[in-house]
Amino acid sequence: MRAFLRQRSYKNLNKVTVSKKTLLANHSALQKFHPKTVVCPVLKSNAYGHGLKEVASIFDSMKCQFLVVDSLFEAYLLQKLRVRTPVLILGYMLPSSFTAERIPFDITLFDIESAKILNKHQPGCNIHIFVDTGMSREGVSIEDLPQFLTELKKLKNLNVVGLCSHFADADNPNSHQFTDLQVKTYKKALAIVSKHGFSPKWRHISASAGTFKVHDQAFNMIRAGLAHYGINPLEGGDDHRKNITLHPVLEFSSTLVQVKKIQKGARIGYNGTYRAEKTMILGLLPAGYYEGVDRRLSNKGYVKIRDQFFPIVGRVSMNMTVIDITKLKQPKVGESVIIYSSKESDQNSITNAAKQASTIPYELLVHIADSVKRVII
Repeated sequence: MRAFLRQRSYKNLNKVTVSKKTLLANHSALQKFHPKTVVCPVLKSNAYGHGLKEVASIFDSMKCQFLVVDSLFEAYLLQKLRVRTPVLILGYMLPSSFTAERIPFDITLFDIESAKILNKHQPGCNIHIFVDTGMSREGVSIEDLPQFLTELKKLKNLNVVGLCSHFADADNPNSHQFTDLQVKTYKKALAIVSKHGFSPKWRHISASAGTFKVHDQAFNMIRAGLAHYGINPLEGGDDHRKNITLHPVLEFSSTLVQVKKIQKGARIGYNGTYRAEKTMILGLLPAGYYEGVDRRLSNKGYVKIRDQFFPIVGRVSMNMTVIDITKLKQPKVGESVIIYSSKESDQNSITNAAKQASTIPYELLVHIADSVKRVII
């Protein structure tokens, strides 16, 4: 049976294309925007839906200080792909994971018990202390930091090479106040760390949003995820990045698999949420909310065919989406349909689709199914 399948050609009905040229250009633009700061790509969550396996070699070619991931699983996947760039893991790992085999990655740390196990089983491990500067999520609080550092200093097998945190409100285009407060708190943490005899080489707090808003000499490293993929994390738009130009690298496309005429009054999709007000021509796409067409785009979103935009009608199904192609001249089964466009101004760009779905671009990107083929162009 397998031999039979290998002999047959298979065409992917749904596909994600990623522009290598644009990805490299975005990184170059970010680095030029912060010439005295090391800009590191973030590949967590399947490289923000772009395909970690597919883009790993592109990021590796950038020769950055680190490639940043969330989990030990992602880090080992990069190792399996023979990525040579050092890897920094941001997310929490069970301490038992440290006892199995040698871990050749930099690790963020915020609890002393994990530090003790690392000290015992991973001598020489590089760690970045994660301090909570106001997000109240992960990290050592500023109040607990002195005691944490006192205990950490007893562990002689660990190399403290970084001090990091994370902004909570940097993507707010209307206010800098809380971000400025976090920068002040970070500097307090840095002073405490220095007082306890540590000299972290890498000092980082900014993700993509902070990249556009924060230029402070206290930091010499940036973890840029969404910005590398050409999406503006600031809701205020281009006014907040006048000195930097980025372009989306991803395009998500499908295939027109059926063309159907329906009469006035016909109901479309589950629960008949759309009723035809006139005779219509419908198109069927073999992609739904499993593949990555957000269900909240039902009766709101658009797709692109031949540089024209056509509305999604009815509810997006698990594996199918219906579109109104009444105005499309001579629609043909088999022709390409762009679900998410790589052109930022398009009605169906990731940014505009996210607005239509009342969510953020991150969510749409990471929900594109792993089963959708990724192609580097």
